[in-house]
Amino acid sequence: MKPVISVAGVRKIGRVVSYWFSIFVRSRTAFLVLMIAAALFKLLLSSLAPASFSLREIIRWVEVSVSVGPWVTLDAQIYSFWRTVTLSKATAVDWWSTAPTAMSSDLRLLSLLLRLPSFIFDAAIAIALYSFVLEFASKRGARLASLLWFLNPYTLFAVEMLGVPDVATAFLSLLAVTFLCKRRIILASLFLAGGIAIKFYPVLLLPPILLYCRRILKTERGSELALVSLSLLGLAAYLTWDFQFGSALVIYVLTEYTSVTQPMSELFQYIAATRISPAAVVLIVLYFAIWLLAKTDRITDLILPVFLIYYTFSDPYPQYYVWALPFLVLDIVLLKRRHLGLLTMLLAFVFGYWFISSNGFLTPSGYSLLLLPLDGSSLPWYSQLIRSFLKSSSTSYLLAPLLYAGLGATTFIYALEIMRFWFRPKVKESRSLR
Repeated sequence: MKPVISVAGVRKIGRVVSYWFSIFVRSRTAFLVLMIAAALFKLLLSSLAPASFSLREIIRWVEVSVSVGPWVTLDAQIYSFWRTVTLSKATAVDWWSTAPTAMSSDLRLLSLLLRLPSFIFDAAIAIALYSFVLEFASKRGARLASLLWFLNPYTLFAVEMLGVPDVATAFLSLLAVTFLCKRRIILASLFLAGGIAIKFYPVLLLPPILLYCRRILKTERGSELALVSLSLLGLAAYLTWDFQFGSALVIYVLTEYTSVTQPMSELFQYIAATRISPAAVVLIVLYFAIWLLAKTDRITDLILPVFLIYYTFSDPYPQYYVWALPFLVLDIVLLKRRHLGLLTMLLAFVFGYWFISSNGFLTPSGYSLLLLPLDGSSLPWYSQLIRSFLKSSSTSYLLAPLLYAGLGATTFIYALEIMRFWFRPKVKESRSLR
């Protein structure tokens, strides 16, 4: 019996996607037109889409005047600006409970404004990828990198639709790696610290980045000390948001998921009766393996396995894959590796599992982020079919576990595929990221 998705099938998908992208990377005009059209589409959808549960949680923080980190503070300023400009009498409850087809113009403006920071960072990553690849490769490669990021349907849902700060941290992490490759260690350290201060997870990259500085860049101990010190300062800033509100909120934010923080409990989820955390153990083993075995001179080969292994042995939320996506794009475009099929399969698993686990991208309004009604008494026939599919026992007990297992297997295989290049320090297709 042949597998549903064969290796040849994955490669064929990669070739088809590569062909269509090649049409737009050859012409500067076609590239710009496509990017502008995609930007306008994202802005339009940002104003039309209903509020996600993540955005509802953020606005609740704003309404009780609790500033959990810079993202909530930023949204509080945006919300205040919207109130001042529109003089609207609508409440926040009106915004997140109103169906997208019934939204007034002022509520649509609020949807757009609250998603605007995510859009700006989304576009900023596209520009940063373009600049990065342009310095090390060609204009065509730079255009391809921007398109792979900006036109990716996953980024639309995980960035604009959710409106959470993971994209901001991904941008700062990308800038940190960019300046690291340019040997601007202090600037790289500042951006890495800024990313840690917003979402914590870039601290996982500190060991491979230190190894890169020591072995490849041959940096002085003072630069390495500055990198560690600034990273710890960013971590202290992240923790400060918790401690300023008392012990109850500290425990909640450190152990439970919120839209603007990352629960550290993910690294310390023990196996029953063993008190062993698989994610923590595997990451420690991986750090030692990087130190002892990795002979590569490319920074993406060091940090991508950390992300992918973390995804495999933890229980990541769907938007967490934003962390690795810019570096996966660099791996495909800059190093010219044939991983586009793997990336496509990874994101397909993410979408499939996300769709089921979120009840079809359901929002507080009863509508899906796909702009389809999924909750209510009088639903159209297609909505009833989707809801029946999501509520069926075969979906819950068979399809969802299969998708989740497929996602974990894909991230693990992807990590092993990247780790193969630890033993191949020279790549003919591209200049080294040094």
